[in-house]
Amino acid sequence: MTGLLAACFVMSLSCAGATAQAAPRAGVGAADVVTPTVHCILPAGQGEATGPQQMTVELSPAVVAPGGKVHAKVTLGPSPATSGLALEDVPTIPSLDLAMSGGASGTVTVRGAEITMDIPAGKPIELPPYEGDFLVPANASGDISFTPLRTLTQTKVLGSVFETPCDVVGGGGSIGTVTAEGTGSEPATLTAPADPVRPNTAVALGGSGWTPGGAPVPSLCAVGGGGCDPLKFKDHDLTIDGGGTLHGTATLAEAGAVPDGAYEVKVNDGTKEATAPLTVRAVAAGDREIALSRSSGPVGSVITVSGKNYNPDRWINVIGLDATGTGLDDSAVYVKSGPDGTFAVEFTVISDAVVAVQADEGNDPATVRTVPFTVSTGGGGGGSADQKLNTSVRAGTLSMVQDGDTVDFGTTVLGTGSGVQRSRLNRVEVEDARGVDSGWSLTATLTGFTGTDGGTIPADAVRWTPRCTAQSGSVGVPVAGSPAALGSGAASLCRMDPDGSRPFTGGRFDADADLTLTVPGATRPGDYSATLTLTLL
Repeated sequence: MTGLLAACFVMSLSCAGATAQAAPRAGVGAADVVTPTVHCILPAGQGEATGPQQMTVELSPAVVAPGGKVHAKVTLGPSPATSGLALEDVPTIPSLDLAMSGGASGTVTVRGAEITMDIPAGKPIELPPYEGDFLVPANASGDISFTPLRTLTQTKVLGSVFETPCDVVGGGGSIGTVTAEGTGSEPATLTAPADPVRPNTAVALGGSGWTPGGAPVPSLCAVGGGGCDPLKFKDHDLTIDGGGTLHGTATLAEAGAVPDGAYEVKVNDGTKEATAPLTVRAVAAGDREIALSRSSGPVGSVITVSGKNYNPDRWINVIGLDATGTGLDDSAVYVKSGPDGTFAVEFTVISDAVVAVQADEGNDPATVRTVPFTVSTGGGGGGSADQKLNTSVRAGTLSMVQDGDTVDFGTTVLGTGSGVQRSRLNRVEVEDARGVDSGWSLTATLTGFTGTDGGTIPADAVRWTPRCTAQSGSVGVPVAGSPAALGSGAASLCRMDPDGSRPFTGGRFDADADLTLTVPGATRPGDYSATLTLTLL
């Protein structure tokens, strides 16, 4: 994955003296090879990339029974997708969708095992070869041709799974053929709910004709069978009894991983598989609603505010309003909606100014719901009237600005003093206006110094001591990185960790660092410069 945002400082040094050479890529083995043009969507809103990518797939055996298993060995050339940040030991799961034609139709997915790989910065990403199995349809007959449709790379970074799909948009063609001959076994059947289901809930599955005692694994696929992903189900208790009947449930991942839409759920027991349509809808039919356990009471009353038809696993903000529609900040309480989209929270009436209670989902103005509440004070009154005031608040972005783009260490005279020069990083201001609790990370990499006459100073001659603080009114406490030598590996300047005790973190945060350069005594005289790149993710 690439960095979301990047900024560069030019470090300069006047002074009176490391390179790395990439290893050549291994050659592709003899097999059918295609080089289609692919279009990649980079994760976390980082843009797109288009270009050629070589693909080789070896299929075996050459002849299978209908419904039989095919083994695929996949070798992919460099992808047009690149990363702006060098990452090490990244858990990665590769997969490839293949379209069938001829003796069968539809889409199959070759999904490799999870691997750990290093991702270089600024270079085309190349996955190591991987292997996987798929089943041809139970009604397949004759020669089946397979054509690449899409690659999907899932990377696990910062506690989340990021997906990089690359669709074939031109060129390409068949990468091989398998012949379906003979009589296959009786196909299995699969049943799933006809009504829409919610993310993060258990989905009842059933069916017959399965392998007795088999180990069923559910996946969620696109309509047509492509993009099958077992990670879209976070758990399951599916079993197959001695009569070949499938029983149990599979629990979908949370709403952020499973967007609303039409899907196919696929179950594979190792020798048989079947699919059934499944519709996912986070918000149930009907509009969001809130209710109060009672509509009136004296100051100090504790009432229950409940709601339904909300997105699951979202922060709900509940607050009292005065007669002008202004929120009484001291009354605010927060609660997370459940997997079924409901919530309930106790709310205290703190003042006789309260005339209504309001709830919203994740600060989204489209989800604001208000119900009246009357503070009982005794005696008569002159009546009351309500006027509803509306406004809109939209989520912003994660961004940064810097006070300058040059750091000057001054001049070192060889043979005098310790060779140590000190300076300071230009202040960086991070603004997080997203209104979420996902945190962020600000890191830096540094190139080696190069001189005008060919001399070099290694990057790790520079050390820093980071500092970061929150500006007034910001929510969350940033964490400064540790003192360290700089280089090609990402060093932490400042980070904000997710805070489960708050509905969101955000605001403005300042980061800078003390810099120390130790010039080697054998350095060739000349003017030197290096580039420090900051990445906000």
